[in-house]
Amino acid sequence: MEPGHAIAIFGREPTLSAWELFRLTHSTMVPVLTRELAVLPLPPELTAAQLQRRSGGLVKVGIVKGDVADLSELEHILRKQWPDLVPAGSTARIAFGGSAYDAGVAPSRAFRRDIGSMLQRIKREMVGTDRAARIVVSKEPTLSAAALTQGKILERGFELLVLCRPDGLTWGTTVTMQDISAYGDRDVGRPSRDTKSGMLPPKVAQVMTNLSQVNKDENLLDPFCGSGTILQEAALLGVQHLQGSDISAKAVADTEENLAWLTRSIPEVSAAAFAVRELDANQLERAYGVAAFDVVVTEPYLGPPQRGTPQGRVLLPLVSALSRQYTTWLQSIARVLRPNGRAVMVWPFFRVEPQGYFLQLQKAAHDAGFMIVSPPKQLLEATWFRSTPRGSVLYSRPDQIVGREIVILQKRA
Repeated sequence: MEPGHAIAIFGREPTLSAWELFRLTHSTMVPVLTRELAVLPLPPELTAAQLQRRSGGLVKVGIVKGDVADLSELEHILRKQWPDLVPAGSTARIAFGGSAYDAGVAPSRAFRRDIGSMLQRIKREMVGTDRAARIVVSKEPTLSAAALTQGKILERGFELLVLCRPDGLTWGTTVTMQDISAYGDRDVGRPSRDTKSGMLPPKVAQVMTNLSQVNKDENLLDPFCGSGTILQEAALLGVQHLQGSDISAKAVADTEENLAWLTRSIPEVSAAAFAVRELDANQLERAYGVAAFDVVVTEPYLGPPQRGTPQGRVLLPLVSALSRQYTTWLQSIARVLRPNGRAVMVWPFFRVEPQGYFLQLQKAAHDAGFMIVSPPKQLLEATWFRSTPRGSVLYSRPDQIVGREIVILQKRA
């Protein structure tokens, strides 16, 4: 692997993390791709820190330092180079740690223990130079963003990243990590939340916005704005022209209150132009006009909450009704999108073992003037990538009956 390449560490949903990374970097192929990470050269317009800030699916981003044959060679390098890995000017006790990842070979427990032993010897090297030091450890196999934050590793030391390849090891260090407290503030810290109508997590809203590849000067619409999560995340990504609508007066009020809170809390989004209105999603053309938007990012109504274990005889009529409703919404969205405009939507699916029930929307999307944009071949060929035959990806927790099928649509020219 090339020194200077980015090490992108995926979060809990590697399918979403990887697809977002490909869309953010406009990649069709990356040199290294596993369930845990990707290693790739960054485009000139993106630094590692910028990639982390933009991404909702990456927990850490590091930089490749070099390749070694084994841990013995790596330890020899670290004994010489550890002072260069500590932040310049820091006189506090050095806090450092290490994480091993699968870059073609899954690291074993014994290998992780060997890394721990190596770090202990490096610590003794540090102490021998009169530097106080401590190793940050975790109950998990790798150090999480929370562990890095609590341990103040990036402020006072470094995290060693060891990538296990079939023919050796690649090592690097973490440059930046996900700001988990900021996501919490934008979720439970907002003034208005509606738990009854469902809540789209801010990270997923950010991923969906990135999947749309929206530019900051394009016009973005969320016609099912709910409490404003997608508009909020789009504003934080720098999108300047944002409009939202919802059939619920309460949702519109919640969105307006949350966006006002966001503007007060984060002055950087004050340049974004927000407009929110109460509107039936079937009336978009009447309200906005034809071809008014470049991008639509939205999560429509997912159906009534499901409890217990619903039977197929209950779900089939619901799937049929929702398919008809989504067909009219697809037609409405298509009319307000410009030619070649993009829409990123959530379609609900219902998981009842051993099968899933999906909305029948391929023909409806085609008839509305859309093409489904599938993930690139490299992702589709990965055994861990959760995609559907129609080119969408699935997102759900293990205990959820109603899941999210995320689809990218492009309007034909």
